[in-house]
Amino acid sequence: MKIRIIGCGNAFSYINFNQSFVLEEGGRRMLIDCGSRVPLALINAGIKPAEIDTIYISHAHADHIGGLEEIAFSLYDWARRPRSWDDYAAVVKRDYFEPGVTYGPYAPKLIANEKLLEELWNYSLRGGLDSMEGFDSTLETFFQPVPVKANVPFYWQGWRFDLIQQIHIMTGSIIKYTFGLLASKTGSKTVYFTTDSQHCSPRQVEIFYKRADLIFQDCECTGVDTGSREFKFGSGVHASYAQLAGWPSANSVKLSPEIKAKMLLDHYQDFVSKMKDGFGNDCDWYQLAAEDGFKGFVAVGETYEV
Repeated sequence: MKIRIIGCGNAFSYINFNQSFVLEEGGRRMLIDCGSRVPLALINAGIKPAEIDTIYISHAHADHIGGLEEIAFSLYDWARRPRSWDDYAAVVKRDYFEPGVTYGPYAPKLIANEKLLEELWNYSLRGGLDSMEGFDSTLETFFQPVPVKANVPFYWQGWRFDLIQQIHIMTGSIIKYTFGLLASKTGSKTVYFTTDSQHCSPRQVEIFYKRADLIFQDCECTGVDTGSREFKFGSGVHASYAQLAGWPSANSVKLSPEIKAKMLLDHYQDFVSKMKDGFGNDCDWYQLAAEDGFKGFVAVGETYEV
């Protein structure tokens, strides 16, 4: 399987788009997350939306779902849109009184945790996608929804994908979760996509780190002073480079050298590509990552074979 880096930036990146991957296997493509800048990133990669057959969503932040509305409208089968009340009646009869589906021939599968999939429509996509001329639309108008239950994997092109729930944000006493992916197949490397996640519970995810041969790791570089090698501050909702590297000032649980050696860092700030840190210091982040024992930082356009 090929893993193409479509985007590797954070929510505010204008250089590296939003973090996103395209998996390619057997002539099929699966997109992992679809942030606001991902449709443009796909064009940059030479991939048309119609060439994506499956989309996986990890959580409901705009830099991971903001491009879904554009994808939905671009792939909608406009020839099926009702143009009169008679047409509308036919649609109602077809969709509500006859077994079948409502989506068109180009509608990709949309895979997510079952609760997340419900929230995705009700709290995010519905605001723009339920306003169709002539009829009421639903998530099924544009996608083939595939809700995934807890502790149940899904399969794509012979690969098994386990959803790994992790902490992204603590909203008071409520967890804003994210679902990473552990991709495995007999005879191939096992890959772990952490998606957005804090570094507060590495003990809980250590088993998945150890199972993986390759780890695409959320990595925030804000508040990391590379001049003094000190961790000054962080957002608290992403794993910081200093935490992952085990700098003493980060005061965090340290990862083993074996785990760090498998980590490719992504979801970083634009200043990384400009060879600066957030304090204006010159910094070769790629060299720094090597010195700290990581496999490296990913870059847009790279491809990994597993």
